[in-house]
Amino acid sequence: MAAVILEARCVAPFTVRVRFSDGHEGEANLEPCIVEWPPLRTPDLTEPMRAWLREPGNFETVHVDPASGTLAWGDSRPFEASLVYWRVQKSRVALSLLAADGSLVERRVLGGPREVWTRPLTIGRAADNVLVVDREGVEPHHVKVRAGGGHHPCFFIEVVEGTVSAGGTTSSTPGQVWRVPARQALRLELGPWRLEII
Repeated sequence: MAAVILEARCVAPFTVRVRFSDGHEGEANLEPCIVEWPPLRTPDLTEPMRAWLREPGNFETVHVDPASGTLAWGDSRPFEASLVYWRVQKSRVALSLLAADGSLVERRVLGGPREVWTRPLTIGRAADNVLVVDREGVEPHHVKVRAGGGHHPCFFIEVVEGTVSAGGTTSSTPGQVWRVPARQALRLELGPWRLEII
């Protein structure tokens, strides 16, 4: 029997985090299916439904239809579970927090790449940050990181408060922004702490 979808939630524009009955889980980016693919590739996706799903607010209403075991929007089930299964990316963004001496203090999994990098990643001690690092020497709202760069992927590092080091640049000037190539793990220094985001 083919695997069916047990859980689903929208985590970024046109992206759903799903869990299947066989344990397969991850992010499924459905944007190409909605925006680029010809109707023959998605026969259950009508043109009116395609236009409706292109509105991010509409896409976010996704849920699982328990009878069919696939994604649904209202009464419409435009994608077979097998198509969603094939679109799943299992990669996850992970964080390592290291002390000044390089010893590992904590490791966390943050989520899938689109879930993590669709919005700015705010880091600091305060509870309203995306990534809370409640450690002495870390400011309440220390740094903001965005992913971008198009054909030359990079991270944009913005100082909010405190001192930040990344990619060979150190700054304590609020609002200063610089680019760090995204060819490898992002390494940030926040006071005495080092963060590695892979």
